Amino acid sequence: MTHVEKYRVGGGLRLLVKVSVNRFVSSRIETIRNEVKTETQRLREKTLNRLEEIFNVAAKIARGQIRHQRINGKMVPIRLNQMKKWVRVAKHITLTMNSIVSNLDEQEIHAQLNELERLVNEAQTIDQSATKTTPNL
Repeated sequence: MTHVEKYRVGGGLRLLVKVSVNRFVSSRIETIRNEVKTETQRLREKTLNRLEEIFNVAAKIARGQIRHQRINGKMVPIRLNQMKKWVRVAKHITLTMNSIVSNLDEQEIHAQLNELERLVNEAQTIDQSATKTTPNL
């Protein structure tokens, strides 16, 4: 609701426009809501794209398309046991992506990314029993 009121100031006449405070606040809230929606969608898309990149690498390792990984500066073969771990990594990525599509809860995403990081670290470790060599007898 807008009102125009006349006020005498000094020797002249001034017109002041009064805007409803409720309308002003409602308008600002709607603007913020639209901005948050837009930014949230951009963040969701960017996050999903990055997770998809990680998924593609994990899937290639799990399928055996990537056969070596660099650990401590040395290229070492990826063993079957590690491929299985990369399958778990890929599975966790899909769960995380599905969660992001359905909602964007920051704490939940951080927890899932921490778990993903743990799985990746686990998948990258060399199975010590498989790499030990036995002396020739």
